[in-house]
Amino acid sequence: MNNEITEYNIFEVIDGTEQYFSSENHNTDVIDSENSIVQNSEDLNSEEHFESEKKTPQHKPEIVRNTKLPMARIKNIMKMDPDVSIVSADAVFLVTKATELFLETMAKETYTYTTTSKRKTIAKKDLDLVINKVDCLCFLEGALDF
Repeated sequence: MNNEITEYNIFEVIDGTEQYFSSENHNTDVIDSENSIVQNSEDLNSEEHFESEKKTPQHKPEIVRNTKLPMARIKNIMKMDPDVSIVSADAVFLVTKATELFLETMAKETYTYTTTSKRKTIAKKDLDLVINKVDCLCFLEGALDF
């Protein structure tokens, strides 16, 4: 390996670059832009900037939770369990929505069995029939025996 160091004149290696190095306006423009970038970064990193961000209230979009069942009642029912002491608002909303969807599914299934019997009024026997016929509702067998 050859460890000789040779010196090159940069202007001879790269043609046409003299205009960039000889222009004083360009150098001052670069220095000015570098200074402004440094100043901007100092402004962004200053504590005043972070404090002003903390002081300005961040507006979160309001989440509209439309439910047909009363969420307060569902929350009270959930708190009846001795193992449950605190219930979050999200949990109450999810249980309320799940209950609504479950009841809607039950009502639709019961209505289809009622209409096949050519009746317009849903009776308890129709609900019992749906519980016995629909596989996903088999866990409710015996729930209406009262």
